[in-house]
Amino acid sequence: MTPEFLRRYYVLRIIKNPELYGLSRPYVTFEELQRALQHIVELNKEDSLYEKLDFNSRKTITRDIKAIKAFTKIYIRHKRHQGYYILDKDLVITDELKDIFEKTELYLLNHHAHAWKQFVTMSRTSLSPLIDMVALINAIECKYLIEVDYKGWYDDNRFQNIKTIVQPLHIKEINDAWYLMGYNSEIGIYAFCLDSRINGLFITNREAKLPESFNEAEYFKDSIGILKANLKPVWIHLKVANHHFKYLESNPLHHSQVNVSLPKDINTQDLDYNNERIWGEIKVFLEPNYEFFMQILKYNRWVKIVSPAFVVEEIKLYLENMLMYYK
Repeated sequence: MTPEFLRRYYVLRIIKNPELYGLSRPYVTFEELQRALQHIVELNKEDSLYEKLDFNSRKTITRDIKAIKAFTKIYIRHKRHQGYYILDKDLVITDELKDIFEKTELYLLNHHAHAWKQFVTMSRTSLSPLIDMVALINAIECKYLIEVDYKGWYDDNRFQNIKTIVQPLHIKEINDAWYLMGYNSEIGIYAFCLDSRINGLFITNREAKLPESFNEAEYFKDSIGILKANLKPVWIHLKVANHHFKYLESNPLHHSQVNVSLPKDINTQDLDYNNERIWGEIKVFLEPNYEFFMQILKYNRWVKIVSPAFVVEEIKLYLENMLMYYK
């Protein structure tokens, strides 16, 4: 993240939500914007990431507003003698823009992790120290080839050692781990976990001659995690207890999730799992692979698979095998 990007992020944030900075709606004067930016600088003294927030002349802010419009499609207006403002009709917050705000906040949390450790606890991933993420993202953008030395575990490739050259396609974070999607004609598209399984990773300056295109949403549309088992996706019906139904409404199991029926009793003091009135139903369309079953097992008594029959039988087999440990 560049200091200029951070300044533009705060310019948009202050004008979009002036009340968060002690300002009244709907207008933010240039002087108020300057003072708010200066206050943020003072709160982050001696941090070079914030140094460009001090560069806030009228000319610079005008240039930033044009850049914000080009990047976010949000039009920041200005009324003479009043200040900056955004009309509700112009404030279209796309999923992409939500991601930008979220990732920026996460970046700032990580950036301040040591200083804020008494106030914020962050999840630690197992990212290998051999990985330079910024350089790897640049390699994806420039379509540079990388040399990778990878020693798999049982669950991903039965301890196979892979030394190969791939085109890096995409980086995906899931379950407190980072994965690199790489491609070559021999192994196809492969998910390399960027943890201790990486014995070496070298970014070359050679461009892929016939670069592979990659669409993350399309590739993973029928998956619940990182695995692609090439199973036929099916509609899976699940019953969900009322207390967990609310959770899955806010945090869908999968993007395909459809709420089929609400629990008749959505709020109950007692959790009687024999009471049909506390159960709602959802359905998801995906591959019933290993990661799907691990997710369902995580929900224990709160979620049960209703159909199709072969998926029900598979989860029963998992549970029967587990039960053997405790006999």
